[in-house]
Amino acid sequence: MKLSKAIAGISSIGSSLYLASATFAQTGADDALSYIDDIHTTGERDLMQFVRNLINWAIGIAALVCVVMLIFAGYSYITASGNEEKVQKATKTLTWAIVGLVVCFIAVILVNFVIKNFLGPKS
Repeated sequence: MKLSKAIAGISSIGSSLYLASATFAQTGADDALSYIDDIHTTGERDLMQFVRNLINWAIGIAALVCVVMLIFAGYSYITASGNEEKVQKATKTLTWAIVGLVVCFIAVILVNFVIKNFLGPKS
């Protein structure tokens, strides 16, 4: 019981750190504070960069929710104790959380494709 809680905590912290680092890596910032300083000092962020950041944050939050639901579904499955209704509910939750995570990854790929090919600088 304590081991599953520890694993759930570690995986959720790890995934949130990964998502935050991926978001800041796309902006070229070294860390969150330099990113915030960059926004306040330049003041010349265009609409495209704002929308890109907004989409990245939304996808990151959606992926974090999916990971939390995966952990919740796993915990529900473990504690179902053979109850068929609880097992079925946990299985559905697990399935839809995985589908949501796949959609998040496809969204990242699709957003980057659209930005590079349709909204990027013209040669």
